[in-house]
Amino acid sequence: MALLDVALGVGEARLVPARFDFGVLRGRAVAGELPVLLRDVVRVPRRVVARSAAGEGGPTLAQRLATLNETEQLNALLDLVRGNAAAVLGHSSVDTIKATQQLKEVGFDSLTAVELRNRLTEATGVRLPATLVFDHPTPTALAEHLRDRLDLKAGAPTPAVLLELTKLEKTLTASGVNAEVHAQVSARLRTLAERWDGLLADTEDNPDGEAALDIDSATDDEIFDLIDKELGLS
Repeated sequence: MALLDVALGVGEARLVPARFDFGVLRGRAVAGELPVLLRDVVRVPRRVVARSAAGEGGPTLAQRLATLNETEQLNALLDLVRGNAAAVLGHSSVDTIKATQQLKEVGFDSLTAVELRNRLTEATGVRLPATLVFDHPTPTALAEHLRDRLDLKAGAPTPAVLLELTKLEKTLTASGVNAEVHAQVSARLRTLAERWDGLLADTEDNPDGEAALDIDSATDDEIFDLIDKELGLS
């Protein structure tokens, strides 16, 4: 009778009462197999553009993580897992995905598990098995597995000065400057390169003395100050 009351109030010529399994329908939506008639009924998960590779010349995920300590690495990977899990399920917030909760408890099935695997493969650049979510059933377990697969423990962190130089390189190649500014920057970069080489030479020629700036013991701030001075940024 309740359905009849609803039907009488809608004013449509034809109505079909039906019971839907929205978990299955979300899975079909993820796989791109949802019938057109149901696209207004089921919330289709929003696709997130992956940031795995060093898109547009930026550092890869592994390179970014390499600058963090172990706790920060795990937190970053946990955010990655929870964010993609929420997107797959069509949730508007990652708060619905608890770090230690079984993913199947929040609605993951075989189809959505494969979609999450695909997203994480794209985001990390690491080939992951279709059984990933079932082998590592919580976001925390997944994050720890991704960290192991990325082999972050083996590599030494990328020196901060090299990361800063990467940023500078991107700025220089993306800047649209006139010929005069281009010449000024080129001259400063050549001077900086000569001084940088000179610092190493001073250290090698006078190993027991004090060089103008010992690059082996200089802090990142001291090196950045040198770069800023040579480029006229300070």
